[in-house]
Amino acid sequence: MTNDSSHVLGHVPVFTGLDGAALDALAAFTFQKTFQPGEAIAEAGEIGSGLYVVLNGRAEVIEAEGTDHAKVLATLGVGQPFGELALLGEWKRTATVRAAERTTCLGLDRWQFLAHLQKEPAVAVKMLQYVAQRLINNELRVAAGA
Repeated sequence: MTNDSSHVLGHVPVFTGLDGAALDALAAFTFQKTFQPGEAIAEAGEIGSGLYVVLNGRAEVIEAEGTDHAKVLATLGVGQPFGELALLGEWKRTATVRAAERTTCLGLDRWQFLAHLQKEPAVAVKMLQYVAQRLINNELRVAAGA
């Protein structure tokens, strides 16, 4: 599973550009979990525990689920990640991600990831760059009135 997991992680924007050894080291901490149609993978308001990448199937990102204002924000397919920022801290998820069909995800737990960052500064630098880029993108959207 490590080589396949390394390949999958290498396509996640937060890890793009890491060398094979760094990806293999991260892949050693991954797990796979399968979700049935309609099952929540991550729930809004809950503390996120880490990153997921869709390996097969589809998942929907839903805002305000369970209200009259529920809205599908995105449909995630094979190779698409979510929950990257949950790798860094205990923040509440802002949307629910629910399996639209039988869906298998590759997961990476925050606690193992944080312990790994202490030994691998290159991964920490890459993560900081990713977070900084997201902040810049958010500022640009706010400035544009989106």
